[in-house]
Amino acid sequence: MINLISRLCAAALLSASFALQAADEANNTTTAKIVSLTNPTNTFGVQIGDKLSRKVVLQVPVPLNFAESAFPKKGSKTNGVELVDVSVVTKQQKALTQYTLYLSYQSFTSPNKPAVMQLPAEKLVLAGGAKIETLEVPAWGFWLSPIVTGNIDTAQKNIQPEAMPPLVEISTHKTRLAEFASILAASLLVLLYMNADGNWLPFMGGAFAKTHRQLKRLAKSPAVKSAAEEKQALVYVHQAFNQHYGANMFARDIEHFINLRPSFKKMKAEIAQFFNESNQSLYAVEPRNSKKIISDLAQLSKQLRDCERGI
Repeated sequence: MINLISRLCAAALLSASFALQAADEANNTTTAKIVSLTNPTNTFGVQIGDKLSRKVVLQVPVPLNFAESAFPKKGSKTNGVELVDVSVVTKQQKALTQYTLYLSYQSFTSPNKPAVMQLPAEKLVLAGGAKIETLEVPAWGFWLSPIVTGNIDTAQKNIQPEAMPPLVEISTHKTRLAEFASILAASLLVLLYMNADGNWLPFMGGAFAKTHRQLKRLAKSPAVKSAAEEKQALVYVHQAFNQHYGANMFARDIEHFINLRPSFKKMKAEIAQFFNESNQSLYAVEPRNSKKIISDLAQLSKQLRDCERGI
């Protein structure tokens, strides 16, 4: 009999426990609440301009919800504390909506001595229900520390002179800059000497440099090229050879010319071909492509100019 009574009592207690748990779960799913609230870690040592952040997790049963206007507005100020950033993350579950609210505050007051301040309480109004419901995020207090204890006179007395920055040794950089500038100038002069057609420097006015300029002008002329222009182009090249040779130069003098001017040795075959074509032009009866011949002579004069300059 006693055992039967004990079993009945245990069953009654277990049933009551299940009933309370079911009622609690039902209440949880039908009531809006603050699930968690995370405030800044330190309540002291806060100074002007420091950012203080709060995280609030809210759980709201369907069909209740928060309208966008229900949340605090960025830029609102309360007793020297400004709300500088607001963001909301929404997560929809079966019968619940979870809102994660991030709030960032800054204090823009500067008291003369430590003062107690607080992040304001925020009242959130729910929509979608038969009656108005609200959730309130409680205020959070903290100590605001002044940057300087005292008034402006105290601050002026404690002003420290700015430390002079260390001097940077630039003599090495000056030397490297001078070396770089010298190399750059020398490189530009070399490029100018190798490629320029003008006569800007004394050592650029050789006979073949002058001939090349004359032939370039003749080749670029829009007039129809005739045998007369072809013969004139040949004369320009012959005059340059004569000037380097010191006398009238003919095909038989090529070997002697190369011995006198070794820098032209690599062009020996081209020089021989020039004298051969010059003789053909002098004694040719059939018409020739004067335009192409003048263009070829301009190219030849450029190569001979490079030899003249030792390139």
